[in-house]
Amino acid sequence: MNYKNIAKEVIKNVGGKENIASAAHCVTRLRLVLKDTTKYDKEILENIEGVKGVFFNSGQLQVIFGTKTVDLVHAALMEILGIKESSLADVKNEANKDQNKIKKLFKAFSDIFVGLIPAIVGCAMILGLRSLFLTEGLFGLEGTLADTYKWANDTASFLNIIATGLNFLPVLIAYSATKRFGGNPALGIIIGLILVHPDLGNRFEYLQGTATNVEYWNLLGVNVPAVAFQGGIFPAILTSLFLATFEKFITKHVPQVLSFVLVPTLTIIVSSLALFIVFGPLGDAMASAIGYVCEILYMKTGIIGAFAFAALLQPLVITGTHHAIGSIEAQLIAQTGFNYIQPLWSVSIIAQGGACIGMFLLARKKSKLREVSVSSFVPTLVGVSEPAIFAVNLKNSIVPFVCAALGAGLGGIYMKLLDVKALGFGLTGIPGITIVNPPVMLHYLVGNLIAFIAPIVFLVIYHKVKGVQGIEKSKVSVA
Repeated sequence: MNYKNIAKEVIKNVGGKENIASAAHCVTRLRLVLKDTTKYDKEILENIEGVKGVFFNSGQLQVIFGTKTVDLVHAALMEILGIKESSLADVKNEANKDQNKIKKLFKAFSDIFVGLIPAIVGCAMILGLRSLFLTEGLFGLEGTLADTYKWANDTASFLNIIATGLNFLPVLIAYSATKRFGGNPALGIIIGLILVHPDLGNRFEYLQGTATNVEYWNLLGVNVPAVAFQGGIFPAILTSLFLATFEKFITKHVPQVLSFVLVPTLTIIVSSLALFIVFGPLGDAMASAIGYVCEILYMKTGIIGAFAFAALLQPLVITGTHHAIGSIEAQLIAQTGFNYIQPLWSVSIIAQGGACIGMFLLARKKSKLREVSVSSFVPTLVGVSEPAIFAVNLKNSIVPFVCAALGAGLGGIYMKLLDVKALGFGLTGIPGITIVNPPVMLHYLVGNLIAFIAPIVFLVIYHKVKGVQGIEKSKVSVA
């Protein structure tokens, strides 16, 4: 594969060098911000060697190459363009200029959590390992390993301490959010520490009405409970946004000679007041509202809600509105210690891989579709669905994508019935096994297998009923 020639073809068919404002790449996609978005030729781009799909979303032309290949194409493209390399954040900022406020909000949520995922995943995996020592009945024991052996009890205690990142999640989020909104990250850490200060009361107990001897502060004439915000994902984000905005404002209006002292002092005081008086209660209300919606969809509507939840996750990926899901997962972990959305994410992605294999089986021997189907299937095993969606399942027809959504729904039903939950988020597919609650690990695998096989069966049945022409007639445009 000649990456330089591929880069040249991409440049030629997006309107030339002069039409590219900036370029970056993520795990699978080359992301271009074009000065004139009418000058790219989607059909020609899709037929360039190595390209698995092309779509325009969030102000960016996104060309899917897949892992590793995109790195090499991007490097060749930047060499040809001779422009300063842009970070992914730079490209997003450039593209976001013309986005509406809702899309910008979703992007902001995504940016806050992306950088934290490695830490959250690491801590979740450690807790998963700890649960092996604390789960009854494992290894043929009547009790737990920790009950039986002192070394196991000590190891479990040690693992609990080093997984402390999940206990102090608001600190991590306040840091990342403040940085994302353009404030001083160190001040964000201060706000995060205030959120979980050990001298404050327990907020869960306070909200449930079980707290005793709650102290109240009179702040600016408002009676405020002196309780912490354990699990306060939304209070952390809202206060960080306020902090960053206030810091910029006060920096402009404080004399230069006094800014070194006054800016951080006033920022901490005013932001902390805003936290306890405004954003803490508002964040609690937001978390309660989201929790209520999730409870209705997943808990009270049972398998119907689980089916809908799993089936709709990948359509959200296409629209780019899936970015806010991470905040819901983080809130679930903070409040309950478990995340039931991760298994649904996994089946939704694996199902897209199943549809790819279904199309592989239906494709003519030695056809390009067979090659693309296999290469697009592999990333779904590690939680990447875009190549499968855009290179195969929505390439010529909506039928494979719909079959995958139905398969995901069936996998979601199984996950719900067997109460499959994870201890973290950010990993799905095969890597997701590492953060699944160990007692239900086998059911996680079975649920994913159901989601993988179902689309293949649906496609074969559809093919027998409608034929290849039936699939090809069901066209869809996603550009």
